[in-house]
Parts: sequence; C-alpha cells; structure tokens
Amino acid sequence: MLENKTAAPLPTQVVQGKTTRLLRTGFGAVIVLIIFLSGVGVYRIDGAYRTLDNIVGNEQVAVETLYRMQLAARDRTSALFTIVHTDDALERDAAMLRFNEQGRRFGEARAKLLSLRLNETEMALMEQQRQQTAVGMPLQEQVIELTMAGRRDEAEALLIREAMPAQERMIETLTAFLEHETEETRMLAQKMRDSHTETDVLMATGGVLGVLLATLIAVSVIRKTNGLVADLSSTSQQLHESMQDLQFQKFAMDEHNIVSIADVYGKIIYANEKFSQVSQYTLAELLGKNHRILKSGAHPDALYAHMWETIASGKVWQGEVCNRRKDGALYWVATTIVPCLGDDGLPYQYISVRTDITQIKEAQRVLERNQDTLERAVQDRTRELSEREEVLRSITNAAQDAVIMIDHAGLVTYWNPAAEQLFGFSAAEIMGHNLHDLIMPERYLARHQEGFAQFGGTGQGALLGRTTEVGAKRKDGTEFPVEIALSAVKLHGQWSAVGIVRDISVRKQTEERLTQLATTDTLTGICNRRRFDEVLSAEIDRATRFATPLSLIIFDIDHFKRVNDSFGHQAGDRVLIQLALTISSAIRTTDLFARWGGEEFTILAPNCDINSSRLLAEKLRMTIEKQHFADVGQVTCSFGVADFAPGDNADSLMKKVDRCLYRAKEMGRNRVETCITGPVT
Repeated sequence: MLENKTAAPLPTQVVQGKTTRLLRTGFGAVIVLIIFLSGVGVYRIDGAYRTLDNIVGNEQVAVETLYRMQLAARDRTSALFTIVHTDDALERDAAMLRFNEQGRRFGEARAKLLSLRLNETEMALMEQQRQQTAVGMPLQEQVIELTMAGRRDEAEALLIREAMPAQERMIETLTAFLEHETEETRMLAQKMRDSHTETDVLMATGGVLGVLLATLIAVSVIRKTNGLVADLSSTSQQLHESMQDLQFQKFAMDEHNIVSIADVYGKIIYANEKFSQVSQYTLAELLGKNHRILKSGAHPDALYAHMWETIASGKVWQGEVCNRRKDGALYWVATTIVPCLGDDGLPYQYISVRTDITQIKEAQRVLERNQDTLERAVQDRTRELSEREEVLRSITNAAQDAVIMIDHAGLVTYWNPAAEQLFGFSAAEIMGHNLHDLIMPERYLARHQEGFAQFGGTGQGALLGRTTEVGAKRKDGTEFPVEIALSAVKLHGQWSAVGIVRDISVRKQTEERLTQLATTDTLTGICNRRRFDEVLSAEIDRATRFATPLSLIIFDIDHFKRVNDSFGHQAGDRVLIQLALTISSAIRTTDLFARWGGEEFTILAPNCDINSSRLLAEKLRMTIEKQHFADVGQVTCSFGVADFAPGDNADSLMKKVDRCLYRAKEMGRNRVETCITGPVT
C-alpha cells in the first residue's frame, strides 16, 4: 500500500536556487555599487565644474577688475602730472576732467571687485588699498589746490615727494592682489588634482569589484575629470604665460622701437628711453610737450591733417615721417599710431610706435644717386646739365630757405631769392664776390676761411654732411643766428659747396626764453632753486680744485605767516618782490641770489671768506630792517652764514648754514649767526 507524501527537493534544485539567489544578490550588489560609484563620480564632476566656474567666473572677473583699477590709477597720475605742469588753462581743465573721470572708473571697478566672493586675505588687501587711497587722495587734492592757487613749485614738490609715492604704494597693493589671485587659481587647480586622484582610486576599486559596466563608467568619469583638470591647468598656465609674454613684449618693444603715449591734444604723457636716445631730448624735456617739437618741416601740412583726421576717427594711421633731433639733425621713422577708445567710442589717448629707418632712407638716396649717375652716363651731357640747372633754379627760386653755391675759391655762383631776402644782397650785388667777406662776422672770418681753404683742395670739411648753427650778418651789418646744411659737389674737376641756410632767430629766442623760465623764479625774477643747486655744485667743485674761499648765506623773513594772515597773500607776494629787488641791488654781480622756497632766500658768494660774508649779511639785515614795505611797513630777516671747508659737499654745506639760521631764530630773530668752519655729516 502506497503512502501519499510531498516530494523533497532535489540537491540540484537546491544548488540552483542558492546560485540564483547568490547571482541576484551579487548582481544587486553590483548594481548598488554601480549606482554608488556613478553618484560619487557625478558629484565629483559637478564639484570640478563648480571649481572651474569659480575660477573662470570669480577669479577672471577679479583679475580684469584689478587691471582696470591699475590703468585708472596710472592715468589719474598722468592727468595730475599734466595739471601741475601745463600753462594752458584749457588743457588743465581737460586734465581735470580726465582726472575725475578716471577716479570714477576706479571707484566703479573697486565696487565691482567688492561685490565678488572675497576671502579674508583679499578683504585685507582691499582694506589696505582703501587706507592707501585715503592717504593718497587728500595729497592729490592738495596738489591741485596748490596748482590752482598758483603755487606750482610747491605743488610739484608735493607731487613728487608724497602724492606720487602714495599712488605707487596703492598700485603695488593692487599688484599684490593680482599675484594673490594667480596663487588662488593655482591652489584651486591643485584641489582639482587631489579630487582627480581620489576619484581614480575609487573608480579602480569599483572596477575590480564590479562588472564591465562599472569599469566603463569609471573610465568615463576618469576621462571627464582628466579633461576638467587639464582645462584648469591649461587656463592657469595660459594666465601665467600671458603675463610673462606681456612683460617680454614690452621689454622687446622698448629695446627696438620708439614708444610714446599722447593725450587727445597731442601732449606726450609717456615716452620710453629709446625715444630719448633717438630724439636727443631727455624724458623731462619730452613729457608734457607736444609732438610738434620734433616737426622737421619736411612734410606738407596736409599730411599731418590727414593723420589727425584718421586717428581722431578711431582708426590706425601708418606712414613714414621725417623728424628733427634736438641738435637739428633730421631722422626718419616708420610710424604706427593706435588710438585708445573709451566707453563712448572716442579716443582718449594715442599710442605711437616708431622704428628708426634713417639708414634705410640714406641707402635709398644712395641708390637713387647711383641710378641718376647711370642715367646721366647714357644721356647727352650738355642737354642734361641744362635741364638740371633749370629744374634746380625753379626749385631753389621757390624755396623758403636760402640756397647758396660757392666755387672752390669761395666766390658765389648761385644765390636764390630767399637768400636775397635773408641777407639783403641782391644776386647782382653778390654774384662773383667772396661769400665769407660779405656775410660772416669779423670774429669768425679767419676761422671759416681757414676751414674753407682745406675744402677747396679736398672737398672735405668739418661742417659738411650735417646741419650746423653759425652766426651770420646781413647787408646792414646786423648779426643773426642761422642753421646751415652744407654738401660738396665736384664740377669740372673743382669742388663747390652748396649750402641751405635758414634763419633761426625766433627759435633761438624761444630756447633762451624757455631756459630763462626753467631757471628763474616766476614771482621775484631771481634764480630759482634748481638753478641755485646747479651753480652750488659747480662752485664747490671750483673751490675744491683751486682752494678758493666760498661762502653761503641763507635768510628768511621773520613771522612771514603773520604778514600773509594779516594783509593777504598778494601783499606777502609784494613783500617778496620788493625784498628781492633790494637784495639784488646790494650784492656783487658775481654773487648768486636765489629764492630757496617760500620766504627763504640764499646768496652764494664765490671768492668770499666767512668774515666778509658775515659783514655782507649784517649789511643786508640792516638794510631790510630800515626798508619800508608797501601795505606792510617794516619786516625783519634772520640770517645764517657758513663757508666751504675741505670735505664739504652741497648737502653738508646746506646743513651748516641751516643750522646757523635755526640758531638765529632761536636767539630772537633779526640777527646774523655764523657757523663754525668744518664739514657737517
């Protein structure tokens, strides 16, 4: 009899069930692992993107904003420099507008920078910059106030001594900020690299424990992470290389090219050393001057009009220009002028890059002369000479400069209409006569005749091939300066000289006036401090070389501030003028009388010992004490007297005499105090 019972599972089914459960469990674990690894990978990729966005968004905006702040600060300094040094009221107003505009741009850029996410170090740098600006801005305003009050010397001294150093310190802080931003970018890049390393380890572990799909996901994540890190590193490297490239490009350009920056009025606000070397003007002589100081007169006005029309419309102008050096010699430059446009689309300054091509031009002229020689060899000599003579006559007759030709004996063979107007001799009066006898002053005659004697035989001379300034005289005997360019030509086997002569009387008068302005105090008309410093150094050198006595007197007006406060600055200025006239009439012509600054004056007395200088100072003190000054009445002065001793220099001598003046003040004023002989260290 069979029993009805449930059949037990077979061992194969049990194994199969366990295997299925194991596979399901393993597959589920793999899926969970894949999901986990995918989530971690996505999270890290998203973090990398956030880091990259932070660098590109925040750091690049910060760098760009800092760069704008630097440009605004430098242009503001340039505008302040123009305000102090210009004599043109319109130019000063334009500079004031630019000064204020750049201040506004600086403030906007700073506000934009503060709106970014800044860390503690960056906020500390911003606070440092704010404090430096708080120091610098009152100094700049004080410079402007002094300038507008007519106290330019004080304004210039304050600008150089305090305002510009304060501005440079602020710019250095901005530069430190830029360097900090670069370091921040580098640290973020390192952070990306660290994240990349961790992700690699995690993906490698998942690849060992997972399946092919997990490996593929890990590889994909690694590739994406590597791409992000590479992009970040490339961006950081490009920023660093760009800064180095800018530095190198500026250095290379300064070494090879003439670079300058001018404002919208053509006034030079920046010039590199190459500009100074080629033009022979110092940087101090170039800054603040118009580019017209280099004008040679070799081009028509239409060329310059077209140039200004082009750059004023915001376009780049290129061309070749002939300029004139400080010594009068001509030189050629290939010029590119690039206008810098503001937010309004109008130029606010012009950058000029020039290359000296004088040698190329000279080579072209040599080639042209050689070509002319070849052409003349195949033409009829008589006809060619006749045509050239006619052309030359037409050109020289129309020339504004005197054109003169003399033969080997010094006799005039050509005399154009401009020469008639310049010297007063008609062609009929001077043709065939000795040129030197008629237009050369007597004191130069022997020297010029001696030099010309050498030229007649060799065709060579010291004045040939360059432009030279010499003295000349007119028919009526009046003398005047001229600029002459000489060249030699050989005609019929004999040397002749061709000269182009220009009257430079107006230019010389202008140069003398500029020299006077640079060395004269504008209020009193006596020497200024700059001229005094030059003469003091020269006299100390001479006293040292020849062992001659040298004394220095310094004095100032007692309680001069009370005069200004009680009677006004105009009355104080009249006191200074009257005092300068009184002292000038009471000293020797060999003594140098200068305004040292404010109400302080100096007298440099060569070949005068300490006793004589003390007597002179006492005489001047008594004269001033008895003098009646308009609107003020009587004033007194305190004097310090010192003499030069072996081992003294300009600084030590000034220290000695300042010490004497200070002692005179301490002992009651209106007195003379002398200093003990001996150098002061």
